[in-house]
Amino acid sequence: MTALSNEFEAFDKKMGWSAAVYQNGMLWSDAIGLANESTPMTTSTPMAIMSTSKTFLSALILSQVDDGLYALDDLISVLLADHSDYQSADKSLIPDATVEQLLRMASGVQEVSKNSIEAYLQSLDPNWKPSDALTLVSGPPIPPGTHNYTTTSSFLVGLVAEHKGGDNLHALYQSKFFEPLSLNAGLLPHIQTPANMPSTYADLAAYGGDPGWGNVQDVVFYRDLDYWEAEGRRSWAAAGMISTPESIARWGYELFSPNGSAVSANVRQQLIGSFRDPTQKAGGPWLYGMHIAMKEQRLSDGTIIETYGHPGGGSGATSALFYVPLLDLAIALQANTEDIFQRATCAGRGGLYTDEPWLSPSDCVAREIINAVNDQ
Repeated sequence: MTALSNEFEAFDKKMGWSAAVYQNGMLWSDAIGLANESTPMTTSTPMAIMSTSKTFLSALILSQVDDGLYALDDLISVLLADHSDYQSADKSLIPDATVEQLLRMASGVQEVSKNSIEAYLQSLDPNWKPSDALTLVSGPPIPPGTHNYTTTSSFLVGLVAEHKGGDNLHALYQSKFFEPLSLNAGLLPHIQTPANMPSTYADLAAYGGDPGWGNVQDVVFYRDLDYWEAEGRRSWAAAGMISTPESIARWGYELFSPNGSAVSANVRQQLIGSFRDPTQKAGGPWLYGMHIAMKEQRLSDGTIIETYGHPGGGSGATSALFYVPLLDLAIALQANTEDIFQRATCAGRGGLYTDEPWLSPSDCVAREIINAVNDQ
């Protein structure tokens, strides 16, 4: 897959990337670079997909609504009226939002504090519960209806999914999506970290280490713990999924394609019809919907097309999912570095898209793939 290698080779600081393309039963995949200093990256290496996890959460919530368990305009105060941990939380920091407001990141709830000593101790606690994060909300609410992208919103709607679904979030995903679609995926910290998870690489100063680029797990805070289990507690419903590009490309197709089988036609239409709020998260302008996003991509001939999915980045990992309605195909990209935060080569000097400086490396790879398929 030359699209992957072209972008990968342009970076000075790199480890491993993996990519897959799925279209109506046909799968292409490739990997390049290293999972750690001595192990090659492969297409079967599981990696954190970070906020791309949100696409599973929205699909589950809307499927539960479709099944009549509750409604999008139901308030969480009603849905969690008999949830003791939610009831014990400080309600002055948690607005009484609807399910739809939470899915749209428009409930007004503020972000949880991720860099406090309390957050660090929670990430190490074997008795951790998702509701523990509600004690970390960092400030009073902002006016509801304002788009405010927060982990807290995903945790709250995840609590609703578990409470009304009668099981933990991983088990619900397993029965609803993973098993029926034969996906290789799991949600931390409900599952054990796979033995072949790659190391992750980033600016160590951002993780409490000395300045410089390297293995995040070498930072003293993380040496004696299961790094991804701890990150799973921090991320859970918002960004706790691990998978492979082959499974995520298949997931994107089954979720968004009219030929897909992940959700009902009604749920799919609700998702695709939900894009409304502009956001600049992770690689420039997206139009945000209900825990999914739409991004316009410009092809080499100037044609503008839409893609559906969600980016993900942080904790030393990068992920992106693009479903392309024009071609009815899905593209999944993953890396064990934070490459999504670097400048994309196709937007650099002499690149094809120099007037779009916000493009991520994932965009460049996706555009090369889309151009190649479109030209066939």
